[in-house]
Amino acid sequence: MLTFSIREDGRTVVIPSGDHVVNYYLSTHLDDTALLSLTPEITITENATIVPKPGTPMDFSRPVTFVVSSQSGDWHRTYTVNIINTILTNSDFEQWQGSGSGNNYYETPVGWSTANNGVRIIHGMGVPDLEFPTYKTDEAFSGRYAVAMCTRLGGQTSMVPNLISGSLFLGYLGNVTLLTIANPLLLTKFGVPYTKTSQLPDSLIGYLRYIPGTDYQDPRGNICPDSTDRCSFYAVLFEGSEPLDGTNIQSSERIIAIAKYDYKTPLSSTTYTRIALPFVYRKPVPQGVPLQYSVIASSSSKGDLYEGAAGSMLYLDAVQIKLKNPEK
Repeated sequence: MLTFSIREDGRTVVIPSGDHVVNYYLSTHLDDTALLSLTPEITITENATIVPKPGTPMDFSRPVTFVVSSQSGDWHRTYTVNIINTILTNSDFEQWQGSGSGNNYYETPVGWSTANNGVRIIHGMGVPDLEFPTYKTDEAFSGRYAVAMCTRLGGQTSMVPNLISGSLFLGYLGNVTLLTIANPLLLTKFGVPYTKTSQLPDSLIGYLRYIPGTDYQDPRGNICPDSTDRCSFYAVLFEGSEPLDGTNIQSSERIIAIAKYDYKTPLSSTTYTRIALPFVYRKPVPQGVPLQYSVIASSSSKGDLYEGAAGSMLYLDAVQIKLKNPEK
């Protein structure tokens, strides 16, 4: 599967290679009954076939599975499509979907993204035993499951960074190219359509539990005995139809508002702590411009720079975004 769109919505998403789960956020909020009859439009590799055949209305009130087969019939790949029609989906992390097989099998909470597919790529570099950093845990604040993020020790080869932090975000992991190999921060694409335009984000709420690893190290692998790892948890509202990435998710001029954990409320290593973070608006919301947002969490706040402590653990559950009416 190369691209996916919904005819009634008009937005097209490119499917990164290796992804088996497609999270399609509607760009316009629809009545839930409209999900019963939406028309998928899909492009696939030339001469391949797909079942069920797109182009006719389907029921997307629940996940829909498509199977793409090669012309010879020797190769098959299954894709699961989730149509998301809400400000935050599966924010209690009770629903998970699996990808891959064998030691490349991992699970992702429905509607969310992780960097686990990047670890799958590392497996193909001769490091098959590296554990995925983001996974399902039954050590939940409420319900059955929560998200666990663990910073893993890397450096097994020259192509593998010294640290790989666990992460969770709204957006997607892009394709590996020469550009992203040179600057891996470009690989992570943050943002999904913000459709609740009659109201604006007021606060980000989540329940967190954190255990920092013991040996903090810099990007070169040097131990820093006076430093302690920290997690990150924040949300960003921004303008435009293109995603932000790891180079500008907190600094772009397109950012309208940010809600960010500032460490003033200490986190327990044994019990969950409720964290409520106000959105701080940097500028007025522009009219007639597409809006996007993302929620981001990581077991090491500088993990994108390959800095932190192996073994740092962040548990996250029951995430909410509270809304407010725009000021007149």
